[in-house]
Amino acid sequence: MSAIVVAHKVRPNSSGRAPLDLCLRSALAEDWIDDLVIVDHDNPEEISSTLRAFEADRRDVHVVNVDPSLSTAAAANIGAEAALGRWLLFLNADVVLQRGAVTRLAAAGGGAQTPWIVGGRLLDLEGRERQAARAGALNTFSAIAVAVQWPARPLRKREDAATKVGAVSGALMLIPRSDFNALSGFDEQFDTDCADLDLCRRAAAAGGSVLFQPDAAAVQFEFAQTRKSRKVQGLTRFAVKSATTPVERAFASVAGPALAVLLGLRDLVAGRPRARR
Repeated sequence: MSAIVVAHKVRPNSSGRAPLDLCLRSALAEDWIDDLVIVDHDNPEEISSTLRAFEADRRDVHVVNVDPSLSTAAAANIGAEAALGRWLLFLNADVVLQRGAVTRLAAAGGGAQTPWIVGGRLLDLEGRERQAARAGALNTFSAIAVAVQWPARPLRKREDAATKVGAVSGALMLIPRSDFNALSGFDEQFDTDCADLDLCRRAAAAGGSVLFQPDAAAVQFEFAQTRKSRKVQGLTRFAVKSATTPVERAFASVAGPALAVLLGLRDLVAGRPRARR
């Protein structure tokens, strides 16, 4: 198995130790992970230098430098190409695995209908669960639910059992390399957001399985929100690609402006400062 971490515009915290360091070490502590690919994507020289030193110290770590102009989806695809494993674990740079999480993800995929994707449970620093899966089939109008942060339909959970869902988070996602290649990887036209939703939608459309394994957990650090313009771009592309009915196509034709308004209203209600464009 290969772990792929896209390190994008990483900043060290006040103590000088970035959550990225904890992320990488948690991945290497997992018995199932044979190699770690770190994609150096538009980072300050301090971070890039640290990554090069980390690579020089270990034979199972490979750092790939990519053009800063590429999307994060494209960076993830490049990381997948450089990986050696038959299974690919995509891990956000701010996610720290709990011990045994990878084993549980892999076990959940055993016997699943291909192409399959398995995601895990994400917790914040205080142990509260973050939304890491969406129940039910995805469609064009799922973009609205994501934009206004409507809670996903409750999952029917069984103890230690994987549950079939519509989508899982790309922050903690396992997929066989053969299935990833069959799906042509992440759509590189997604700038930052929703490429994971799109991959899950395409896997389900191909007759595959998208599973959520709550027993495979990780802690996700808090980072700055994506710029509003980039979030709108991702949600709009998802809405357009997902449209199959006349009603969905009609919404997709005005999705950009509509989603921008929804995101603006959400921020206004939440009392957030106006997002940068």
